[in-house]
Amino acid sequence: MYSTVWEFKVRFADTDAAGIVYYPNFYKWMDQATHEMFESIHYPTNKLLSEQKGIPLVEAHCQFRRPLLCSDMIRIVSNIEEVRNKVVKIRHTFFRAEELVAEGYEIRAWVSMLDGVLKAQPLPEELRHLLISSAGSDH
Repeated sequence: MYSTVWEFKVRFADTDAAGIVYYPNFYKWMDQATHEMFESIHYPTNKLLSEQKGIPLVEAHCQFRRPLLCSDMIRIVSNIEEVRNKVVKIRHTFFRAEELVAEGYEIRAWVSMLDGVLKAQPLPEELRHLLISSAGSDH
């Protein structure tokens, strides 16, 4: 299945008063990693929105294993874990160098947003093929 890698540096604004990453940032980063993944297969968020489509979050979970600090370099490996008719499950694994620091997942639905109403739709066949394919994976 499709996989991408997204790397970045932890910023001071991502930390709390104790100097460690504030936990909601892991969910923000999973969201960003998912949007990076979809952009890498030519489904960028701005294109989806202009076509009144979207991939809203329906479930998320993250397990924290080690604290992260300001200036840590992070690598998120995102893997498509499951593709169903209308939803996709994406596993996100966070690394500092080779050390596992967190892991989680998101379940997202494919929806139309006509007239402001979200309605789950079957994944387009082209998108389904790209998500199931390992060709073009970043690693």
